[in-house]
Formats: sequence, C-alpha cells, structure tokens
Amino acid sequence: MLALTLLTVFVSLCHAFVPAKTWQNANIERAIDLQRAYIAERWSIEVKNIDSIPNSEYYLAIPHQLWDRLSVFSVYSENSQSVLPTELLEEATTSDNGNTLVNYIKVTLPPVAPKSTYKITVTLSITDIIEPLPRELKMTDEQTLLLQTTKTAVSAYDTKSYSLKLINVVEATEIDQIHGQAIEDEGSVKNNALTYEFQDVAPFTLKPLHLIYKHNLPLPRINNLQRGIWVSHWGATVQFVEDYQLTNQAAKLDSGFARAEFMKNKNTRQSHALLALQLQLEPEAEDIFFTDLVGNVSTSKPLGQSLYIKPRFPVFGGWHYNFTVGWTTPLSNYLKDLGDGEYTISVPFLNGPPDVAYDHVDLSIYLPEGSEVLDVACPIGYETISEDYELSYFDLGNGHTKVTISFDNMVDQVGKFEILIKYKYGFKEWMTKPLNIAKYVFVALISYLALSKIDIALKAKK
Repeated sequence: MLALTLLTVFVSLCHAFVPAKTWQNANIERAIDLQRAYIAERWSIEVKNIDSIPNSEYYLAIPHQLWDRLSVFSVYSENSQSVLPTELLEEATTSDNGNTLVNYIKVTLPPVAPKSTYKITVTLSITDIIEPLPRELKMTDEQTLLLQTTKTAVSAYDTKSYSLKLINVVEATEIDQIHGQAIEDEGSVKNNALTYEFQDVAPFTLKPLHLIYKHNLPLPRINNLQRGIWVSHWGATVQFVEDYQLTNQAAKLDSGFARAEFMKNKNTRQSHALLALQLQLEPEAEDIFFTDLVGNVSTSKPLGQSLYIKPRFPVFGGWHYNFTVGWTTPLSNYLKDLGDGEYTISVPFLNGPPDVAYDHVDLSIYLPEGSEVLDVACPIGYETISEDYELSYFDLGNGHTKVTISFDNMVDQVGKFEILIKYKYGFKEWMTKPLNIAKYVFVALISYLALSKIDIALKAKK
C-alpha cells in the first residue's frame, strides 16, 4: 500500500492552459478491455455545470503519455445517442518542470444550465501501451503482457466518484513501477473484471498503473498496408488488391524453432504464435486469391463473407509475414449514377483481420482513365491525400485516375467506415478507350495488308 501511495502524484501546475472550473465530474465509469491486441477504452461521464451561467464547452483531458498513441476516438451524448462535435487542441497543461501533463479534446455540448448534469460516452482506441513481459519465452510457455496506463482519469475538473474496470482479465498482478515487484492490489476481482474505485479525486491527480496479465494469444500488427481498389465501368467490376506487411508483436522465442515440439502441442493449448487470419470479404466476391513472396498459397478458404488464410509457417513473436490477397465484386454494389456523367462510389476503409493495429495504410482508389475527381469525403482523419495517374492494361493516355489517402496509427475498428468519391466520367471518356483500341487495331491490320502486297522475294537476274 505504501508503494501505491508513493506513486500518486498531485501535480503542481505552471502557467499553462488550464480549463476554467465550470464543470464537476459527478461520476466517471471507465472500462478497459484487455482482450485485444491494443487497448479499447469506454468512459461514461456525468458532468455537472457548477457555474452561474449555461456552459457548452467541456475539456476532456488525455494523459500525455497516451496522447501520441491515441488512434481513434468518439464522443456521443448518452441523452440523445448523437455524436458530439469535438476538436483536438494544441494547448496542453504542463507541470512546474515543463513536462506536458495532459492534452485536451474539446467537446461541444448542448447548453447545460447551472446545477444541471449531462451524460457523455467516450470511446478510445490506444496502441503501444501493452508489451510482452518477459520479452522472451519458450515455445510452450504462457505469455503475459504488461499494461502501462493511469489508474485515475487525470481530469481537469474535480471528480466526486470514479471507477476503473479492467474487463476480460483472467489472472492479473499489479507491480511496482520502479522495482517491477508485485505490490498490494487496491482493486477487487469479480466476474473476470478488476475494479478500482475512488472518491473525491482532485484535478490532475496522476496515479500510474502497471499491470501484468495473462494473454496467451498472438499480437498481430500490420506495419504497412497497400490497399488498392480498381474501378472498371467497362467490366462493371471493382477489384480489391491488398498487400500486407505483418509482424507478430508477441514475446519472442528464447531459443530456435523446433517443428517437432510445435506439432506436438499445436492442438492441445493456445499459442502466442499466429497460425491463421480471418479477413472480411465483400458481398458477391469472386476470383479470390492469396499469395506471398514465394507464390500462390493454397491454404485459404472463403466461408460466407469471410476469408480464412493460413500462412506457410507459424508466425512467432518478432517474426514477419508478407502476403497479398484480392477479389473482384460487382460495381453496382458501390456505384451510384447521379446523371450527366457524374458518379459517386463508396468503398469500405478496411477489410483486414480483426483485433489488429496498423502502423501505416495507403488506400488507393483507381478510377477509369479520363475520370475527373470532383470531391472526396473521408469520415476519419488522414495524414495526406493526393491525386495521380497509374498506367494499367490498355491505358493509352495518362492512365487510371488514382486517389491515394494515407493514414497512420489505425485500428481494425475503423474498417466499418466508408470513403466516398464523387467523379465525372462522361460518354466521351467512356468511349475513348475502345475507340483508341479499335484505331490501333485498324492501323495494324492496314499495315499488315500493305506489307503483304510488297514482294520481298529474292529473284535471280535474267
């Protein structure tokens, strides 16, 4: 208990951005799901306006050590179940020594009257705050992970009641931050959940949490995904081609791989090795393929709207596997004709495996040659967006119009979102390719006929 007390920090703030004390957190319920390869948090916050006038701007504080690892978030009203406007702020609160303590997400609420309350729900997906410990183990050992986060909410406002629930926990041990030794746990375990409860928490109260828990599953990570979506009006199809660079971030083997030992235990226990992946297929998918750097891989099976693939070898911690998957679907599933040669196409952001994080994603949509991009709508933040051209089969001009959107630090949960592109592709552009092909075929035939009339036979002089 003493070690926990020493780790509690009541931060002395310097002259930096600090939100006005217009709110009080009447109650915060924070839940962290430890079943995934990254951290998914859900906060239920009841805020109370303690000012004398109505207020609508609430500043949600995020500990700085989690800020750069924050992948996606959403804030919505529990009262109306509607999404609330949010803004990532550049301003931050710092301590006396100049270190950044918290960053802020500004949430715009409907005007809340004095002494009234309002409930919001916050969902956060955070990467890179769990790691295997120990970092190396035997092939048959069970893996444990280390979670490093905060036990308190580190809010900018006073908090009357606060609870933290870590769900899907089988075995967990809290350790000392400095010495790495087990310490007396403040929480209680019920129904595979570890719960901590606090009352009257002061603003910016920082209490770190270092928790070791059992998680004998792989930790797949997509280092790079090149996702190409080819749109064909002539073929009335959309082709998906995805190039994956994957790493298993689970604990590494402390000795070499032994296939005999692996086969002996493969079907008797869970493993931290990655043995198979499940990818989401689009409706009416056909011409499905699965290849890697060696060539075609036969160990794949489509089942419903899922594609199950099995790598050539078990992917243990620290091992890499690069592969490509693809399929073709009807264009009518995604295209809407607006008339006057204008179209919109809406495609899913991801079709990758569940429970993975992505370091970098390049999503490229290849529109027919001659298309003019009018607008691009993306529901999530991106790093860059660019327009270029890509030559493909029978392209005789600039090539396909290519729109590329780049993302960093993504998770599989954003796969349900869709990218919408509005473009113009008139009858003239639609006919350009077949007319050009016909022209070249005609020229080739005429040339052949002309050349066939030339007598190039060698004859003796008379």
